[in-house]
Amino acid sequence: MDAYCTNKALPVPAVWQRHSLPEKRISMRTYNNLKKAVPADEVTSFKQMLQKNAEVYADKVQYIYKDNGEMHEKTFIEFGEDVKSFATALYEKGLAGKRIAIIGDTHPCWMIAFYATVITGGVAVPLDREVDAAQMAEFAKIAGCSAIVYTAALNEKVEGAASALSFIDCFIPVAPSEFNDSRVIPFKSMLEVGAALLEGGDTRYDDQETDLERMAAILFTSGTTGTSKGVMLSYKNFIACCNACCKSMQYDKDDVLVSVLPIHHTYELSTTQISGANIGATVVICEGVRYATRYFKEYKPTAVILVPLFLETIHKKIWAEIKKKGIEKKVRTGMSVSDALLKTGVDIREKLFSDITAVFGGRLKSIVAGGAPLDPQIVKDFYSFGITVLQGYGITECSPLVSVNRPGRVSFKSVGQPVEGVEVKIDKLPDSVGDEGEILVKGDNVMMGYYENDEATAEVLTEDGWFRTGDIGTVDKKGYIYITGRLKNVIIASNGKNIYPEELEDYLYRISAIKECVVIGRDSDEGVCITAVIVPDYEVLGEGTTDTAISFILKEAIAQINRTLPSYKHIARFEIRKDPFERTLSKKIKRFLVK
Repeated sequence: MDAYCTNKALPVPAVWQRHSLPEKRISMRTYNNLKKAVPADEVTSFKQMLQKNAEVYADKVQYIYKDNGEMHEKTFIEFGEDVKSFATALYEKGLAGKRIAIIGDTHPCWMIAFYATVITGGVAVPLDREVDAAQMAEFAKIAGCSAIVYTAALNEKVEGAASALSFIDCFIPVAPSEFNDSRVIPFKSMLEVGAALLEGGDTRYDDQETDLERMAAILFTSGTTGTSKGVMLSYKNFIACCNACCKSMQYDKDDVLVSVLPIHHTYELSTTQISGANIGATVVICEGVRYATRYFKEYKPTAVILVPLFLETIHKKIWAEIKKKGIEKKVRTGMSVSDALLKTGVDIREKLFSDITAVFGGRLKSIVAGGAPLDPQIVKDFYSFGITVLQGYGITECSPLVSVNRPGRVSFKSVGQPVEGVEVKIDKLPDSVGDEGEILVKGDNVMMGYYENDEATAEVLTEDGWFRTGDIGTVDKKGYIYITGRLKNVIIASNGKNIYPEELEDYLYRISAIKECVVIGRDSDEGVCITAVIVPDYEVLGEGTTDTAISFILKEAIAQINRTLPSYKHIARFEIRKDPFERTLSKKIKRFLVK
């Protein structure tokens, strides 16, 4: 959830300029439109949480999901029983305490396998469903996996790689499969085996001791098998993150979440799935991001956890529709009036903007956003419409939550204050500006290290337990974190000064004619040339806009930006590309591919 959020007003012509905001924190009275939630219970282990859920929430629906073209429901008590059955089957099949790869679409069975693996003393290895068959097999081999659980969408990929997965003792397909291999045990059969053993008095699940210090998961960072690192997260890491997340948010059993993000990422796994279970919320699993708005309208969530790109897309569509109807001036006037009334305690947003908030189903009160930079104006606009956007920051190595804006304590430009149990400090770098430096994190959320990579671990974990995030930023006197860049992306100017491309990209993204951009340093005869690689927004520019006109618009807008910057930060050149940048499944641009 690496979030970057900076904002400085730019003297750019209105036709090119996105709105900018002053640094501002919104008071509880004017910003907190969330209900007071029932405080979540402290989690001590997954087993304890599942037992509590079965007793307290019982027949309440935990999951709504699509299987084989039809919608299904699974209650908290049914889910808990399935975890216990699957875990008991792991004992019976000799897989308890082993490493189990889990790959596929978001599905209750994905989470059942995850909980059961960890509870029985094993190590879960979540894999990106988008990796090719060879990478999947290599990751599973590196992690030393004995079994692989996979959902229907991965049947062909997993089973087609059977020869490369010769080290796997057990294939466990969630959906029916025609895979003819003696190692196959269908997920349903695992549940049936476990349930029968439990009925017969098997107590191995209940007898299993909980060791929070041991490794619970290996998560591979993005990249090829040669460059990826296996992040080792302990049982304690997940428990700490769940507790911190639940205490930071005002959600409880009355909330409905729609799950949109990929489940193998810790952002979705820890915040939506694990933390959502602890508060007793109902989670509706969306079958794909392209169906998200349909699910929002049908299931009317009260809260969602998203990445900024999704918010940016919806925000742009909202304003495009407003302009298409010719009511932009009317809407902006309504926003100004509504914002002024909010300061007096009068909230008329639901009456004024119900047509706009209907895109989320009409009941949505809050969005937690992280994973990339988020334009503060988007936060402000959604606030004016009646939806609270809470930006946070995290990284896989911190399981992943580090900080988040809380209801009533929101800073538009910041990624919030550290969550409970987490310490943050700044390690000032040579040639850095002001108090800027590398962000270091300490707490029970910090990883054990990188799997079988002591050298890489030593580079990021200090002897006294601080994790070097590689992110650059500052922390103010009230503990608000401001992130300005990524250390590995730094461009060293010809004069030796550090330039963080994220800062320049933040300026560029306020130009409405730019859809995507990446700032890089190119070698030239004069030294390092700061270059912006830009994907224009052709919808904003209009179909008839020529390439020459686009170049002129961008040249003039970038010149305006450069006038506000010191000379060594000037964007000297820009390049136009028509194809979007390749992104990871979590919607981050793959910078290493931009040459």
